[in-house]
Amino acid sequence: MGANIMTKYIGEEGNGCPLSAGIIVGCPYDMYKVIKHLDSQRFTFSRFYDLAILNFLKNAFKDNQDQILKIPVGMDVKKISNSTGIMEFTEEMTRKAFGYKSAKDLLDYSSCKNYMDDIKIPVLFLNSLDDPICIKSLIPFEKFVNNPNIVLALTENGGHIGYMGGTWPTSWIEHPVIEFFESALKHYGSKK
Repeated sequence: MGANIMTKYIGEEGNGCPLSAGIIVGCPYDMYKVIKHLDSQRFTFSRFYDLAILNFLKNAFKDNQDQILKIPVGMDVKKISNSTGIMEFTEEMTRKAFGYKSAKDLLDYSSCKNYMDDIKIPVLFLNSLDDPICIKSLIPFEKFVNNPNIVLALTENGGHIGYMGGTWPTSWIEHPVIEFFESALKHYGSKK
C-alpha cells in the first residue's frame, strides 16, 4: 500500500514535488482491482496476504473502535468484525469513515494510476511478474508509454517485494535501488 501512497503523492505534487527522484517497488496501481483480486482468491498464496491485511484492519478497528465510532455515519460493529474480505471491510467501515458513497469510490480515488500522468520527476517502478498481489494484468503499461518521467522494470521473480536470490537467499533489491538513485542524483541533482 505504501507504493500506491508514494506514487499518488508524487503525482499529486506534480512540478512542485520536493523529491529529486523516486523508486516504487511492488506498486498495486489500481486498489479496487487489486482488492477484488485478493478477495477472490481461495487456496492460493494471494489469500494469505488477503487474510493478513484483513486481520490487521480488524485489529486496528478493534483497538481504535471507541474513537472511530464517534464518527456519526452508522457503522455496524458486527458487520465490520465479521467481514470476510478487505472489500467488505472497506465497504462497512473505511468508506463510511471517510465519507465515500462506496468502497469502489474510495478505492478508485485512492488508486495511484490516476496520478501517474502528472509525475514530473524520474521514477523507477519495479514489479515482479510472480507478485501475488500486484499481478501483471493490473499494471497500467500505457502510463509508462505516455509519461517519459516514469520507467517500469519487470522481473520474473521477486514475489511481493521479496526479491530473494543467490545460493544463500538474500535480498538483492537494494542494488538496483542504489544504482538508480546514484544515477538520478548525478544527472538531475538534488532538490535542496
